[in-house]
Amino acid sequence: MRRVFILGLCIPLAGQPVVQGPVNPPRAITPQQASMLWQRLGAKEAFLDSAECRSEPQSLYRFFDRKDYARLRGNPVLGYTCPGRFKWVGNRVAWHGISPVTTDAAAVTAKAWEEAFRIIARKRNWVVDPKAPIRVSGACVGAVLETSREEPCRGVCIEVKVASPSGTLLYRFSVAKPTIEDSVGAALDWVLCCAATLGQEPAEGRPHGAA
Repeated sequence: MRRVFILGLCIPLAGQPVVQGPVNPPRAITPQQASMLWQRLGAKEAFLDSAECRSEPQSLYRFFDRKDYARLRGNPVLGYTCPGRFKWVGNRVAWHGISPVTTDAAAVTAKAWEEAFRIIARKRNWVVDPKAPIRVSGACVGAVLETSREEPCRGVCIEVKVASPSGTLLYRFSVAKPTIEDSVGAALDWVLCCAATLGQEPAEGRPHGAA
């Protein structure tokens, strides 16, 4: 799995800093560097035309199929997604699991993903309900468990479907953090946080504007 750094957009679920004690202050970036960064964050490309698709063939077709990949747009920093007609509704969420589907991903068990989900659900005041209108399922299609010069951080790559009555959000996302636990939590939190901001509707049975 390639290295992907999310520039501080995702934080550990426990809310504690990963590195404690004094750290070197970051170097200021030039306006030109800042402009290039924002262009990269805003860039969108077809996943099937991306360098990630070409360089990570072992991670493909483990959960998404070719029709799914053909719909994905995005970039290596914020991931590749297709919202379709998906709209988030209410605060009840059904968890159908993240399955490890590659050899390197197998060390991160389905139970570990479920524990991460339940932490996120508590943090966001979601009710975990197997009959909920929001349904989350996916696969971990790659993981880096041991650091090296080429892979200085531990990370995961996930493909997730978040389904609602109006449609299904597809999201392929990678993140690298100092620990695999941080990566698991950050990856899932980011995808679900993005899903929850898409076309939010009031909870079932509650009219618009109701307290």
